[in-house]
Amino acid sequence: MQKVKFALTHASGMLAEALLERMADAGIKSENIVLLDQEQHEGERISYAGSFITLQDQDAYDYENLTAVLLLESDPTLQGLLQHADCYVFSHQFDPQTPNVLSAEMSEQHAWPEAPCFIRMASAEQATLIPLLKIIHTDFGLKSIDVVNVETAAAYGKAGVKDLAHQTISLLNTQDVKSSVFPLALAFNMMPLEVEDDVESSLLTHLQLAGVKCSAQRMLVAAFHGLAISVMLETDHEISIDALSQQFGTLSGVKVSQQSVSPMTDCKEGFDIHISGLRHPQKDVKRLQFWIIADSVRNGLVQNYLNTMEILLKSHL
Repeated sequence: MQKVKFALTHASGMLAEALLERMADAGIKSENIVLLDQEQHEGERISYAGSFITLQDQDAYDYENLTAVLLLESDPTLQGLLQHADCYVFSHQFDPQTPNVLSAEMSEQHAWPEAPCFIRMASAEQATLIPLLKIIHTDFGLKSIDVVNVETAAAYGKAGVKDLAHQTISLLNTQDVKSSVFPLALAFNMMPLEVEDDVESSLLTHLQLAGVKCSAQRMLVAAFHGLAISVMLETDHEISIDALSQQFGTLSGVKVSQQSVSPMTDCKEGFDIHISGLRHPQKDVKRLQFWIIADSVRNGLVQNYLNTMEILLKSHL
């Protein structure tokens, strides 16, 4: 049996940092990991499980004899290079037209496509939302879903966080501000973002639902870290908030709160998501409204990548 080996690209980024923390906790050994990044990071050492792994140049690396590559950031040049890799390539950044979509059924060995292939994973927002919506659909039947994703600078990686910090300092010193990362200057500001045409259909594809109405909106706010998702939905059957709260409580890493929560106060450490504001709008028991509060990096997205690696380690190969 081939030795399982994963390569993580852009391994000096925030997503890689959080993912490596969870991989170490899960007992994935350093011998199963290759860390890659852009040429300027080559030779840097990343702490892992009490030791260090040295970064290699991702554009010069020989992608033979790997089990899977985790493409953690959008990189068209590297994606083109990986077309020739004889392994699985996973990313939440792939074009929505990528035919292979990660689903729960892939935990069954026979459901995996043959390598080499690209497999598209759910986005950070979708990966956080999907487990909750699956419970609601199973118990009450979903008719419609409306979500508003409130995003922060962290959605743009370290470059976004640094750009917002630079803008904030400039404004506090009465200097002109220009954004190198965001569509407009973000400091002390907020802006609606364009939603791609296939966002709703992509969510339903990951949920494996048909005939459900879905809409999505996005808002970018001047915070460094965190994610908030406003959810409004309608179901076929009456929803018991108490029963649903208990069901949510069975999910690992999910907390239902009756108090105010925020990413900075509740999600800076650990990998939990928080659900607050569960209510029936206009007392309609077939409609439900709530907030999901999370960290855009440390929650569903990291768990999705980790689940994929554990499946490959334990059952697929």
